[in-house]
Amino acid sequence: RMKSLILSILAAVVLSRAPAIAAVVDVYLLGGQSNMEGQGDIADLTEVQKQFSKEVSFWNGNQFEPLIVGRTMTCNRPERFGLELSFAQEMAKCGGPIYLVKFSASGMPLHHGWDRNTWKGGDPAPGRVNFYPGTELEDPAQGTLYRQMIKRFRDAIANLEKQGLTPRVKAFHWMQGEQDSKHEVSATTYAKNLALLFQRVKNDVGSPNMKLVYGQVLPYEDAMPRFTHREQIRAQMAAADARSGKPESIIDAFMVSTEDCSLKRDTVHHDSAGYWRLGQKFADALLRNAD
Repeated sequence: RMKSLILSILAAVVLSRAPAIAAVVDVYLLGGQSNMEGQGDIADLTEVQKQFSKEVSFWNGNQFEPLIVGRTMTCNRPERFGLELSFAQEMAKCGGPIYLVKFSASGMPLHHGWDRNTWKGGDPAPGRVNFYPGTELEDPAQGTLYRQMIKRFRDAIANLEKQGLTPRVKAFHWMQGEQDSKHEVSATTYAKNLALLFQRVKNDVGSPNMKLVYGQVLPYEDAMPRFTHREQIRAQMAAADARSGKPESIIDAFMVSTEDCSLKRDTVHHDSAGYWRLGQKFADALLRNAD
């Protein structure tokens, strides 16, 4: 009996000194241009749509805060929202805490040949305002927007680690491409550029197993004249899907069609119902293709 008591005491001491196992939490990264930023109006949402689990948190640049519709600024204007709301609401149904990190820049390109809205072409060059990810984290030719985006992502992940949590980045959500449709080179090489972006994000946030979910832009016909290569970029996006069977297909990348996501009169940006539907489709695409 004495021996058993001693063993029990020793076991209790060992357990008390063992490091606590950090809770694993799911993180979702969101990036892109204005349709990722979002132009939906919170005033259009129903009371049910405004209700969120207390376990959904949004990165405000300094800390994670509970996502409270109308209080948490998920867009650059407090009265606006994007696909993040309905996406988070759908994912919350699976249970467990959810952490969202978002970066967007209106009207900005992915291809390295762009510098804001000006096509310069040539090889990648330092200081260009675009989402070009470079070939490594410290690539001097990395686009300034990618640099800002990846810093935001890494800062948020580091914040969770400081809280004693183990962040698990489940997916990178990407809604971008309208600007790249304005030039033949950026439109016809979009799948390759998207593949590079996905690989760089995976490497730069240290999450090799995450998925990519992206939206197919410019569903409206006839598109505005400035989107000169709309058909080519949409074809590239379709080919990049892991299920396409095309040479351009990207493993673990899944395209969301926007055909049934209603648009504003400008025929480029979604309206409130369109963004709500878009977020639901992003969640569905991720859940359907989960490991």
